[in-house]
Amino acid sequence: MSLEPDWEDILKGQIAQSSGCRQRIVEMLMETIIDTMEVFDFGAKKHPDSGDTPNFLTPNGNKCEVKTRGSSILRHAAQCFGNVKATDDESNLPHMLHLIASAAILYIRDKRKIIHPEDC
Repeated sequence: MSLEPDWEDILKGQIAQSSGCRQRIVEMLMETIIDTMEVFDFGAKKHPDSGDTPNFLTPNGNKCEVKTRGSSILRHAAQCFGNVKATDDESNLPHMLHLIASAAILYIRDKRKIIHPEDC
């Protein structure tokens, strides 16, 4: 028996029990997830040592200290401020997607209490 949540069932339940407005929000978030996966795919190619678990889901994750992730958020936010279509030179992906990915990493590490040794 898996302890992993069945995200597909959770999403279907959210949509089925939601008002039209909430359904549109769930659809918007799903579209954002699909687009942001491009950044995670780029990161996986850049850091192939992650294996089956992305390194940001491990305590010692590469570049996962709060200071580094926060710096990434600020850098990408500054790059797309006033120009949401601005792209990152290295990945050629929108800075906005990098911003979302970095914010998601910080959020999930905090939520799951994944502490980087440099943050202690």
